[in-house]
Amino acid sequence: MGGRSKRMGVSKQWLPFANRPLLLHSYDRLRTVCQEVVAVTNDVQDQQRVQDLGLRAVRDFFPDQGPLAGLHAGLQGLEEHQTAVLLGCDLPFLRRQVLQDLIHELERDPELDAVVPCEGGDGHLYPVCAVYRARVRQVAEEHLRRGENAMRRFLAEIRVLYIPTERWAACSPHPFFNMNTPEDYEEACILWKREGFGDHE
Repeated sequence: MGGRSKRMGVSKQWLPFANRPLLLHSYDRLRTVCQEVVAVTNDVQDQQRVQDLGLRAVRDFFPDQGPLAGLHAGLQGLEEHQTAVLLGCDLPFLRRQVLQDLIHELERDPELDAVVPCEGGDGHLYPVCAVYRARVRQVAEEHLRRGENAMRRFLAEIRVLYIPTERWAACSPHPFFNMNTPEDYEEACILWKREGFGDHE
C-alpha cells in the first residue's frame, strides 16, 4: 500500500485513477497472480477504508518504518517456502506478465530468497515491485528491531536475483512508470486515456 507520499502531498493509494482509487488498480494486478491479497497500512482510518472496499487489511508491527515493515507484516502467517509479492500502488501501468516473470524466476531456483527489478544505468531498485519467499521475514524483523529499515541493506543480506527493467522495455507505457509527484500523476492520467491501457495488460 502507499507510503507517506511526501512528494505527492497526499496519500497515493486514494488518488482517483480511471474513476477508482489507485489502490484498486494494484489489487487487480495482484489478484491475477496471488491467491490472497493483503493491504498493509499504518493508519486506522486507512485500514477501515480498505476494509470498506471489501479487501483484507493488516497493520504494521513496526509503524512508520516503510516498505520493509510492510513486507514483514504481509508475510505473517505464510509458510517459509511460500512466495509473496510486495507491490506499492504507484505503478499504474504494471502488467501481469511482469509479476508472472518475477514469480517464475523465484520458483525456478529454491535457493533464491527474492527477485527484484532494477535499472541498469543508475542501479535503481524496485523492491516494492518484487517477489519474496516468506522465510525472509526473520531477516526483516531483525533489521526492524535494530531500527534499520533500508531496503538495500536488507536485500544485501538475502539471496536476490536482480532483473533489469529493460526486459520489459517493449511495453508501452513502461510498466515501471511510477508516480511520485503531482506532475507524474497528471502525466499518468493522460497516458492512461491516450493509450487505452484499461483495455489490456
